[in-house]
Amino acid sequence: MSQNSSRSAVAALVGGWLVIVGSPAATAAGLHLAVSGVILAQTRPNPPPPDVEASIASLHQRLQITAAQEAPFNAFANALRANARAEASAPHQPPANASAVDEMRAEIQYDEVELAGLKRLLPTLEALYASLSPPQRQAADMAFRQGPGG
Repeated sequence: MSQNSSRSAVAALVGGWLVIVGSPAATAAGLHLAVSGVILAQTRPNPPPPDVEASIASLHQRLQITAAQEAPFNAFANALRANARAEASAPHQPPANASAVDEMRAEIQYDEVELAGLKRLLPTLEALYASLSPPQRQAADMAFRQGPGG
């Protein structure tokens, strides 16, 4: 399982927002080494937290949020902020001398933080999406496909 591809997919779905926003994991540029069909991640530095506020502002502009849509958009934005804080405080990697088992445990722990964030984010996205006009929905769909900075 490739860490970058799984996290990029998550980022494209939400996160693009973070999950346009992008998650720290989605932006991590880890090096991978394939050994006998097994992919092992090499040590990489913790990525800085994404600029969530700039991403939220960009999304607000791209979707042309109206006054009537501010409440569901703000709920979505607050969920993005909370997820970014949770991911930034989650351990991103085990110690340098960690075993393959420790590496896997650390990956699962971080993925669980991401998954919990996505589960919290979904209801706010559903409410926001329901409030959007058809052209806004198309813009949202495109933003999710393109991911952060797309």
